[in-house]
Amino acid sequence: MSVEHPMPGPAVHQSDRCAGTAAAWHEPWRTARLIAKQARQRLPGLWFGGWLALALSVPLALLGWWDERTLLGVSVWTKPWKFHVSVGLHLLTLAWFAALLRDSPGRARSLKRMSAIALICAAFELAYITWRAASGEASHFSIATPLTGALYAAMGVGAVLMTACAGWLGWVTLRAHDYAWGAVMQRGVGLGLLMGFVLGTLAGAYVSAQTGHHVGGSLTDAQGLPLLRWSRDGGDLRVAHFFGLHAMHVLPLVAWLAGRMAPPGAARVGLNVFALGYAAFTTLTFVQAVMGRPFV
Repeated sequence: MSVEHPMPGPAVHQSDRCAGTAAAWHEPWRTARLIAKQARQRLPGLWFGGWLALALSVPLALLGWWDERTLLGVSVWTKPWKFHVSVGLHLLTLAWFAALLRDSPGRARSLKRMSAIALICAAFELAYITWRAASGEASHFSIATPLTGALYAAMGVGAVLMTACAGWLGWVTLRAHDYAWGAVMQRGVGLGLLMGFVLGTLAGAYVSAQTGHHVGGSLTDAQGLPLLRWSRDGGDLRVAHFFGLHAMHVLPLVAWLAGRMAPPGAARVGLNVFALGYAAFTTLTFVQAVMGRPFV
């Protein structure tokens, strides 16, 4: 098997694993282009859906300069802009890490089902948030009428399903016996996706059960941190949700760096220690927010 054209098969020889790992370590840009091509060909819905969401974030950002309406002290278009960026990256992440798995008929069918679920949930969430922003109304914590309450609940279910797609992909990655990119990357990708699902979903579920993301402090985002808008004078439940979800990006990056700088055994140990530390850090940000203390 070559890295450029993974073919289905019952097993991967050690030489194949080494070839894939060597390419990832020593030719990262060439490898990235090959993985992108594989992601585009195998899961075009996720790939182009992710890029479409990112593209739509541009006019949404521009609307924030033109439309003077605000919610919580910031433009009504801030939330849909942020969610288009976040969901776009999520879809691209699923496509990218799915492309690292060797192809097979059974796996291809499962990945297509996962892709369909993620795309449907993403489209509904982004359409709902954008519609509410266009109406000048909040999309989150909005249960004033039976309709808005039902739509908010449906959006929450869709968000859980989207992160569950990442968790499922992480589980499949960890259990794969034919992973061609080395044990360190396999563990980093698998753990990252699983932790993103668990930590992100738990934090998100807690936030959704509240009446807002602020805990103490002023109920406005106007004075929050630049770009992220996290509260500076009280707790903000979005912090733990953010770090929890992005475990799916941080851990694979750490695995890649560890594989470049240390032998496989030491790299795996270092990755495990980092994963525990990252989970503890995310939990700490949650406790900090619940106690009404700002992240910064």
